Amino acid sequence: MPVHSDSESAVLSDDRLTLAAIAVLAFILADVAHEVVGHGIGFFLAGGRSGILTTTRLISQAGRLGDRGGLLFDMGGPCGNLGIAALALWSQRLLRRPAPRFRFLLWLVTTFSLFWAFGYLIFCGVVARGDWFALIQGSSHLWLGRVVLIAAGILLYRISVRLTASELHWVVSSAGQPAGPRVRRLVLYGYVSGGLIACAGAIFDPRGAFEILNSGALSSFAAALGLLWVPRLFPSTPNKSVSTPLITRSPAWIVVGASVAIFFIAILGPGIPITL
Repeated sequence: MPVHSDSESAVLSDDRLTLAAIAVLAFILADVAHEVVGHGIGFFLAGGRSGILTTTRLISQAGRLGDRGGLLFDMGGPCGNLGIAALALWSQRLLRRPAPRFRFLLWLVTTFSLFWAFGYLIFCGVVARGDWFALIQGSSHLWLGRVVLIAAGILLYRISVRLTASELHWVVSSAGQPAGPRVRRLVLYGYVSGGLIACAGAIFDPRGAFEILNSGALSSFAAALGLLWVPRLFPSTPNKSVSTPLITRSPAWIVVGASVAIFFIAILGPGIPITL
C-alpha cells in the first residue's frame, strides 16, 4: 500500500481557501435568489413599489399588500430557491467539461437552496409564521394545515438530502478510490463557510443584530443540517460518468468570492432602497 508524505497529501487535497470562496458564492446566490429575485418579483406582482432589500428580507414601505398580494410576496422567496436549484441541477447536466470548481458551486447552490426551501417549510409549520405559512393563513383548519406543512417538509427534505448525496458524484468520483475523506471535507467547508457568510450578511441588518441568529443562522446552519448526513448516504448513491479532478487553488475564485462577500455584508446587509 503506497504511503504519502505530508507534502504529498497537501498536493492531493482540495484547496481549502478556494473551497471556502466557492461556498460563500453559493450561499450568496441562494440568498439573492430567495430575498432579491424571489421576494422582489413577488413584491412587484403584489403591487408593491417601494421597499428595502437586505440579505435577510425585503422590507415593504408601501403598507399592507392585501391577502392575495401577501401570498404572492411570501411565496416568492421559496419559489426563488426552487427556481435556482432547478437551474443548477439542469446546468450540472449540460456541463461537458470536468470544471470541478464550477461543479462544486452548482452542487452547493442546489444544496443550500433545497435545504432552505424545505427546511423552511418544516419551520413554518412548527412556529406558525414565515413564507410557507401564507398558504394556510386564515384557514378554518389551521392545525391540520400546519401538520400538512410539517409532514410535506420532512418528506421533501429527506428527498433533498438523498438527491444532494447523489448529485455530489458530479464533483467526487467514487470509482476506484475511497472517497469518504474528500466528501467529508467538501461538506464541512460548504456547511461552515455558507453558515458564516449568512450570519455575517446580517451584521448590519436594519432590524438589529438579532437577525444574525433569527435569519442568518436559521437559513444556513439550521436549514442545511442535512449536509451532515451526505457523507453517510454518498456511498450508496450511483456514480456519475464524469472525471472529477481535485479543486486546486484559484486566485480568481478567491478574489471574486471575497469581493462578493464584501458587497453582501457592507452594501446589501444594511439595505438597498428600491422604487419600482
